[in-house]
Amino acid sequence: MALYRRIPLIAFCANAVSSQNPSSLGVRSKESIFDFYVLAMSYQAEFCHKHRSDHFDGCLHPLEEWRGALTIHGLWPQNSDGTWPAKCTDEPFDPTVLDDIGFEKFTRLWPNVKAESRGEPGYTDFWAHEWTKHGTCSGLDQDRYFGGALDRAVPTPSLVKERYGATISKGDLVQAYGGAGSVALVCEHGRYLSEARFCLQRNSDNSAGERMLCNRSVLDEDNCGEEIFVANFDSDPFLKASVTNIGSDLFELVED
Repeated sequence: MALYRRIPLIAFCANAVSSQNPSSLGVRSKESIFDFYVLAMSYQAEFCHKHRSDHFDGCLHPLEEWRGALTIHGLWPQNSDGTWPAKCTDEPFDPTVLDDIGFEKFTRLWPNVKAESRGEPGYTDFWAHEWTKHGTCSGLDQDRYFGGALDRAVPTPSLVKERYGATISKGDLVQAYGGAGSVALVCEHGRYLSEARFCLQRNSDNSAGERMLCNRSVLDEDNCGEEIFVANFDSDPFLKASVTNIGSDLFELVED
């Protein structure tokens, strides 16, 4: 099946997406001392398009609710100066946390689209990575860390679903998420919605609290242009955009 994807002429000059925690300053320490959390939520359709040659099972058979909705990438302890702690203890990931919290909840809100089915090698690698790098610095046990992140998942505004496979105004999306300072939007090539990052208060017991305005170190990770493309899964029929609407855009042919 041949699918088309709109590519703006300016896309090749835009900034690449940062794959790291929301700061260019780096790791400050391995101590679980931090000021707030960054909750990173990913758009799986864009991730799947980027890795389309890998034919991940979750990308070939996505849940319906992943269409036009973001899911959790991670909950990251962060410092106000732009640094963050990492890999603070040697405690290994405990896969029983999936059942303690609810496997279905993980599947819907914090999925690992790379793995085919539960029990296969590598199935828990995604959550193990997030725990090892970030969760061990939270000062929380694994049930509280993962459960707290799931409870704080930010609902995706309805206009993302409405514009699934089409473009959306960055200003409209920022406003739907709460307005200026409330979210950092991260895009592949500055154009394709990849991630939304939010800031959460750190409660006195180290649990993730209410949303707060983000500081400059987080907001500087925002690299989306004024028009954002909301990808559809490559396994879907071709949506919205058509060659008749080419205008100033180019189209990339993707053989599936």
